[in-house]
Amino acid sequence: MNVARIILGLPHDPDVYQGAAPGLDPNLEHPPLAKLIIALSMKLIGDNAYGYRLPSVAFGVASIFLFYLILKRLSRNSAIAFLGAFALSFDNLFFVHGRIATLDISMLAFMLMGFYLYLIGMHRASAAMMALSSLCKLGGIYGALVVMAFHISSAYLSARREGVGLDPIPLLKWAERYALTFALSFIIGLGILDWFWTKYKNPIEHLSFILTYTRSLTRPVPTGIESYPWQWLLNEVKIPYLTVNVNILENGVVKETRPAVAFVGAMNPFVIYLCIPSMAYMAYKALSSGDRYPLFMLLWFSLTYLPFLPFSLIWHRIMYIFYFLLSLPSVCGSISYALLDQRPPKIAVLIYMAAVIIGFYHLFPFKSIP
Repeated sequence: MNVARIILGLPHDPDVYQGAAPGLDPNLEHPPLAKLIIALSMKLIGDNAYGYRLPSVAFGVASIFLFYLILKRLSRNSAIAFLGAFALSFDNLFFVHGRIATLDISMLAFMLMGFYLYLIGMHRASAAMMALSSLCKLGGIYGALVVMAFHISSAYLSARREGVGLDPIPLLKWAERYALTFALSFIIGLGILDWFWTKYKNPIEHLSFILTYTRSLTRPVPTGIESYPWQWLLNEVKIPYLTVNVNILENGVVKETRPAVAFVGAMNPFVIYLCIPSMAYMAYKALSSGDRYPLFMLLWFSLTYLPFLPFSLIWHRIMYIFYFLLSLPSVCGSISYALLDQRPPKIAVLIYMAAVIIGFYHLFPFKSIP
């Protein structure tokens, strides 16, 4: 919010970004796109909760719709697509980031659009959309890696299944075109945004600063809300984004204090606790059947989550549970496929859906109805 206010030249918290130049993005450790979208919303609607939260709400709703389309395109099964989108819709981490002014939900939405464009054959547009995702937050590059890895590995598995040879040259040329489109779109986009809204006039210089800053975010042992990436799979080290406590009085004396509002960064337990078994099932199905769906989910999870393990173990990178947001849809899609692939009775599916709603209710931010 304060970054958007500075970009708009509005009054902001004086303790945040002291001495920041009005009209320029002071938050240089991330590309400007997501912050500019929030600033535009505030310019149109006003400096209020609607102004700075509306983009997150829009990106959250769009993400659910795009995720459904991705699952349906991959599976050709409406039930799998519906159950996966249902699980994502009722995950607390996704819900919270779909209504607070952070960069991650816009990064995810553009990445999902990039996936969908790839799946319908619009490969250059997909690469450009991944660049927009990365212009929100640099983690969008993982989406481009997922697409390239899937394109190559699916071709390899298909050739192996059919018992034919595979010429790697066309695949390498395709990967080169995709990567080049992504890189050029990102650099040109960053250059344009930097020219108008940051102190940098050279996108390479800005990118160098981002990478240098990122490498400096280290700590031998996580403290406070920081966490190890394996703790995310256990829903540990939750982040209290906002807590509003109320006092319960009895005869004019405070009997107890309880939260009326509690926005917490944590996943639905009936989603995240099924992550490992569902991914094991994806690996089994991808290798045994060569089906595109489990292969895509497995690569999505692997390339958006597993890199954090060496970052933490080797370089001691500071991390937070919301970094899992990019991986979360792959878990929802994997659970949906793994459950319905067993052709369970409808009552079993309904029981799981009820459990997801219960988990969502337990973490729902508003603890009391005004």
